[in-house]
Amino acid sequence: MKQVNKKTTPVKKSFVKKKEEQPAVISAALLGDELLLQEYAKLFEENRITVFFEKSLPANAKKITYAFELTTADAGTKKKHLQLFEKLLSPETPIISSSITQTLLEQMQWMQHKERLVGIGAFPTLIENSAVELTTTFHTKSEIADAVQNFFAAIKKEACFVQDSVGMVMPRILCQIINEAMFAVQYGIAQPKDIDEAMKLAMQFPLGPIEWGEKIGFKNIVDVLDALHSFTKEERYKVSPLLRRISLAGVFWNSHSSR
Repeated sequence: MKQVNKKTTPVKKSFVKKKEEQPAVISAALLGDELLLQEYAKLFEENRITVFFEKSLPANAKKITYAFELTTADAGTKKKHLQLFEKLLSPETPIISSSITQTLLEQMQWMQHKERLVGIGAFPTLIENSAVELTTTFHTKSEIADAVQNFFAAIKKEACFVQDSVGMVMPRILCQIINEAMFAVQYGIAQPKDIDEAMKLAMQFPLGPIEWGEKIGFKNIVDVLDALHSFTKEERYKVSPLLRRISLAGVFWNSHSSR
């Protein structure tokens, strides 16, 4: 029997273009101290993260992927902000809260959804560093901690997890250095400008301790030291009387001064 060669009709390839996947829109709600709001908003906007402040929260609550509470010392305000986040945001939205003068565990007592709270060492000027300090407790879900770590990795910040303790690490050390510099001025050991120049030259500080304290805000320094002294009862955190007085004035010295 003679075989018939069947011609196969080539199958036409479909050239329908696949839709390009759109990158997920990341947004952040910010509440807290004005200086920290400015610093974090600037960083996030530079990284194309949509920022929402208090007035725009109710209308955009469902869009928000991360929430930041950036109050340093006012526990009443911090509690109000955290409870506002709980009221408006999805229960799965991570909340990252400054945990320098109130521990993360203390803040969790104000919340229903404790598992989505992560602490951060939010302190003026420190967000300029390549690393951020984070903290969790046994209540925090590992998925939430991972999400927050990935959020910072996406904007080229390394997340370092530390213990949940008043002052955390960098704010605690920095405030002590500034306090010691104020004691040196108070006792007539050196002039402010000389202290700053010595520390920049000898220790490679980006700013002198007094100049740095002025940029941070002397009241913020006092708030952290008072919280540390109250929590630990250790004399090393006792605020210099000069620093406490200067914190009321707000400005003591700057790099253009001859004092």
